[in-house]
Amino acid sequence: SLINKAIQLSADTKTLILSVEGMTCAACAARIERVLNKEETVEDVVVNFPLKKAVIELNTEDVNSENYIEKIRSVGYSAQEEIQVEDIKNFRRFFIPIISLLSTLALSPLIEANQDFIALGISSIIIFIFGRTFHSSALKSIRNLNFNMDTLISIGSLSSFVIGILPNNGELMYLETGGFIISFLLIGKTIEDISIKSSISISDSIIESIPKDVNVYDDKKIIRRPLSEISVNQVIIVKKGEIIPLDGEIDYGHSEVDESIISGEAEPILKKQGDTVVSGSVNLGNDIEVKVTKKDGETTINYIEKLILKAQTTKPDVQELVNKITNIFVPSILLLSFINFLTKFYIFGNDFSETISSTIAILVIACPCALGLATPIVLFRTASISNKNGFIFKNFDYLQKFTKLDTLIFDKTGTLTSGIFKIEKITNENNLVVDDEIIRILASVEQKSNHPIAKSILLESEIKNLKLSPVDEFNEIPGKGVTGIVDNKIVEVEKSNKDLDSDLILKIDDKEYLITLIEDKTLNKDVIENLSNEYEIEILSGDKPEKVKKIGDDLQIDVALGNQSPEEKLDYIKNKQKDKTVGFIGDGINDSPALEQADVSLTFAQSTQIAQSVSDIIIFRGGFEKLNSIFKISKNANRRIGENLFLAFIYNIIMIPIAVTGNIVPSMAALAMALSSLSVVINSSRKL
Repeated sequence: SLINKAIQLSADTKTLILSVEGMTCAACAARIERVLNKEETVEDVVVNFPLKKAVIELNTEDVNSENYIEKIRSVGYSAQEEIQVEDIKNFRRFFIPIISLLSTLALSPLIEANQDFIALGISSIIIFIFGRTFHSSALKSIRNLNFNMDTLISIGSLSSFVIGILPNNGELMYLETGGFIISFLLIGKTIEDISIKSSISISDSIIESIPKDVNVYDDKKIIRRPLSEISVNQVIIVKKGEIIPLDGEIDYGHSEVDESIISGEAEPILKKQGDTVVSGSVNLGNDIEVKVTKKDGETTINYIEKLILKAQTTKPDVQELVNKITNIFVPSILLLSFINFLTKFYIFGNDFSETISSTIAILVIACPCALGLATPIVLFRTASISNKNGFIFKNFDYLQKFTKLDTLIFDKTGTLTSGIFKIEKITNENNLVVDDEIIRILASVEQKSNHPIAKSILLESEIKNLKLSPVDEFNEIPGKGVTGIVDNKIVEVEKSNKDLDSDLILKIDDKEYLITLIEDKTLNKDVIENLSNEYEIEILSGDKPEKVKKIGDDLQIDVALGNQSPEEKLDYIKNKQKDKTVGFIGDGINDSPALEQADVSLTFAQSTQIAQSVSDIIIFRGGFEKLNSIFKISKNANRRIGENLFLAFIYNIIMIPIAVTGNIVPSMAALAMALSSLSVVINSSRKL
């Protein structure tokens, strides 16, 4: 069975998240949304079909989850909740940097109170224990004749400690310098770590949707076994409505399988003996026996999870640039400080204490604390704001690329359209029929089907408040249609092959009707019109050209191409990139090459996991109305990082010459370093 998990969020948000069982398509999610929206206490609700979650925003402080669970049960689905335990690791991650900073602030009062030994002990803990990762990194870098930001952090903090305890110097206040260096950088590293961690919860939800145990034969009896115990070539039984937990091929039976979570296509696929099935897809029809080809931990879903994690832990290009600059900057500062010492002490014959003081001041003033904070604080704020607004940035390289974007290309199926079908028209031999009775009978016979089109028809009948009749002698032929008896009438529904205009043939006794369906658009004309002012808009789709053109005409998009294979989409974008910077918005496995090729790629939480793994941005709440917000935040964040880097570098350019001339002592250098970091923090905290 599915893992059921609900997270009760803070009282400020009044948001309840429930895990839902029994959904087989987007129409199921829409039905649950409809019933929950009728509740007076519900402000808004979004039901995510692939992740099996209902996000309910409430206008009341009294959150009684059982009430909403019961409403979900009333339309044939089930939900459960489990309160998530507070993440203690986050607390620990913040704990050490804060203790380090508070301890550093305590050094000055202790020294003034002549508690030198205690001050020395505290500064030793800060510099040598809290700062050990910087020293270790610096040592490894120097061994490899490589220099990173940790090199100056280590040398600056250790030098400050040394000058603080030098005899005849008499200024233990220098200990404060080393403490500030370590504390500020620890805070910066913590913010960077949390900004990455905050965006990976979606991949956790994906894995949680996979069953943790499966049906297998044991001496002709069916028993449940943990997923981890299933080996390659073992046969598992996947019942109707269950998620297929492992990659494999059908060993016995046939059924329609919903692969929308993998492929993004709305139509289920008929699978028969010998056909491959992929973990994460849903068995809609008969029970099937699957011979496992990939064990737990090696499946498509597992691979996708690793891709997502890899994408989320990569640093943006701007951070790599900072590291390259630092690799030149650090040895230059070390050389400068060494030359400063030799020149003043041996050539000009300056006092040793004065000489070492100016040398340490150069190291401290050049310590790249502000440089280290310039990027991660902005990324953390960007992640926080975007998560609050319903989207996740997985790869922060988009910050540079967004400023150059001039073309947006959309996939159609599941992207511009929702996977929920509506009846556009019903015709018979006398042409157009406008009769809710036909829809009522059609919905009645489809009640027992798990097909997405059947669920969509049921949703439409509910919207029209049609009272359905029971269906007798129901029979479903996968890939063809359904039959049954409704109100003593023989009713048959099958796919239409008569012409391109109709999708279903409905027979009620001796009368025949042609039914034309249309997929709901998820994007409205206002959003497209708004985007068209700044970007060139196009559609690339694998669907029929006439359907793609119809969507294009409706949304006033001139370039709308159908019958596009994954290779053709990829080639089209490559050609476009010769003189354009391209953003691609897609959702399926067939879109993955195009998503990866595009300069910026975007998909949805409802989209396939492969699409999510290669995309820079995932919208997990809402739709395309978020695009303008995404673009605005991206450009603002990119500009803010540029401002921070300017503030950090201009500080070094101005202050290093002052330190070389001996006009600043290490304690003042530490204060200047702190003010430089503070300027970056304040600039980062401004509204994005």
